Amino acid sequence: MADEPGAHLACPYCGAYGVTRLFLGSVRLDSCECTTCGARWDEDPTTGAFLGRSSRQSVLSRRRS
Repeated sequence: MADEPGAHLACPYCGAYGVTRLFLGSVRLDSCECTTCGARWDEDPTTGAFLGRSSRQSVLSRRRS
């Protein structure tokens, strides 16, 4: 999916475009969460390269009650 135009705008797990992003300037990182499937991951804000999966307890993403 990374070779497709706009692929970094979509969830790498389900392909949905409902993705919330939190840009963390101090570490040049986008912390992302899919509003469709709930997956969380980090990516490079410039290239959209996948940098790993975030855990549910990550301080970089909101916690659910």
